Amino acid sequence: MGMKTPMINSAAEKIAYNQDLLTQILLRLPTKSLIKFKSVSKLWRFIISDPDFCLSHTRHHHRNGFLSPTALLLKGDRFSPPSEFSIVPLKHYSKVPFFHYIPDSHVKILQSCNGLLLCESYRQSYLICNPTTKKFRRIYCPSNSAYNFISKCFLSFAFDPLTSPDYRIICIWESYREPCKFNLDLYSSKTGSWDLCIVSFEVDEDEQEIELNNGVFCNGRIHWCGYGEESLYFDVEKECLETMPMALPSRMDAPETCRYFSESRGVLYVAVTYCMSVCLEFDVFEMARDYSEWNWKKRVNVGDAVKAFPELELGCIEYYPGFSGVCIIGSEKQEEPMVVVWADGKIISFDFRQGAWKMLYDLGPGIKIGSLYLGEDDHLHYELFHAYQYFENLSCL
Repeated sequence: MGMKTPMINSAAEKIAYNQDLLTQILLRLPTKSLIKFKSVSKLWRFIISDPDFCLSHTRHHHRNGFLSPTALLLKGDRFSPPSEFSIVPLKHYSKVPFFHYIPDSHVKILQSCNGLLLCESYRQSYLICNPTTKKFRRIYCPSNSAYNFISKCFLSFAFDPLTSPDYRIICIWESYREPCKFNLDLYSSKTGSWDLCIVSFEVDEDEQEIELNNGVFCNGRIHWCGYGEESLYFDVEKECLETMPMALPSRMDAPETCRYFSESRGVLYVAVTYCMSVCLEFDVFEMARDYSEWNWKKRVNVGDAVKAFPELELGCIEYYPGFSGVCIIGSEKQEEPMVVVWADGKIISFDFRQGAWKMLYDLGPGIKIGSLYLGEDDHLHYELFHAYQYFENLSCL
């Protein structure tokens, strides 16, 4: 065995100092390993830090043209501080300290998009963050005199590393001077500048609300969920605003509580929960590929999960069913997506194909996700969670 050692060392040295060969090997390694391997040598750090390598590595790890989420970031709206959230691992356990590298004391996630996060800082600015590389860029709203009279302002984010290393930020705002008239500004990371008022549109005050604070990027477009017959989407490349249908079929005969708007592998989804004294069901709708209509996909009964997991206490408080944070995510092994739900402090998932519930993440007996910031008179079921998909990659800012 000792005689082979020089040959092995020689082969290792050839790989270590052959940049092209080393690059091809590093491209195939997991993102988390590459972060550690930066400290191996100056050459390794140089390769792994190169923007072209970072982009190639992200593109190398797609599946059928789409990236797969590494984790979910679960954010409560009522009890937890703005910068606090729970990490739900989907592939491996992760202890990423997401915002410790940012000097701002309070950071709020607005949107997650293919590995980058759009966040709002209490320092009157916005941040583009990559939690994997612990890098961020601060963005300020454009220096437009009209911004001194803004009554409403909504930001959305568009980024697809499989098509371009650049990202865009969409800012929609309304002025006190012209109520019901909205203007759209567009920021490009390629130029580092804003294009002002590239689109203007009006919304009738009597029309149903469009959730401009909840943008979802899919198929090169930013979409906003609405509660009327139509809503809006913005085509990033064409820089134009279009309408899409929002009328949903086959709903329950009850008022809605919440619409969870998400996308998975190029398809838009809406999950609708209902306001009833005890309601453990919600409907899932899927947008047609040609954007012509929403199709009802399934009515999901979270109550069935109690049969598999008797420790779940659901429906014990009127009008607070004990589940929220509904998110549709892609499954690596199947074409059909799965539904992920926060339920009584645990994370469960529903498989459309098998029609069965699974325990996705459980902190253990007596420990419930989201309970850390509850007061003495608060009940965990009063909390309303939202889930953000997180994609671990090396994307540059």
